[in-house]
Amino acid sequence: MQIDGNTLLSMAEFEVFKEKFIAHAKDFARGACLRPIFSLPRLRDAHYAWRDDLSRLTQHEKNLGGGLDHFKQCAHLAYWLRRLYPIADYEDIAAAVGEVDDLYPDEQKRRNFIVKYGSEYLAFDFGFQICSYYALERTDNPMTAAPELSTEYLVDVCHMLKFKHVSPHSMYLIYKSLLMGLP
Repeated sequence: MQIDGNTLLSMAEFEVFKEKFIAHAKDFARGACLRPIFSLPRLRDAHYAWRDDLSRLTQHEKNLGGGLDHFKQCAHLAYWLRRLYPIADYEDIAAAVGEVDDLYPDEQKRRNFIVKYGSEYLAFDFGFQICSYYALERTDNPMTAAPELSTEYLVDVCHMLKFKHVSPHSMYLIYKSLLMGLP
């Protein structure tokens, strides 16, 4: 996914948002020889709910000063993507060409992860990748690269997203704590 300083602003338009999310999901699933099948109504609902939250926050938060930061915007984005499950299913690309038994171990691991936590991971990672770009562009951030998240950490995050209520406010703290470092 191509991220630049205009990414969050440009994703206010549904078509841009759809293009970026679909590209991100396809890139992730390709590593497991899968193709995501999208529910465009759910993707549209996720976009609408995200934009509605941002609008409401902008109107009611008294201490915003410069507007909503990338952490808050991405936290709400991840929340709605996780909640509304815009990926309905996955098509097995390997089975379509008769190579399902020929998956490499890494492809099989990724496939198992997608089957278990695909929607949760994509929601988290979509927001994380965007936050990473914006956080690393800040001059007051002491980090020079986004942290490498361990498989164990990702499984824990995805498990929580799937089975517990994780609010946008919690997502905000997760993203900020991962990307702003300690003073």
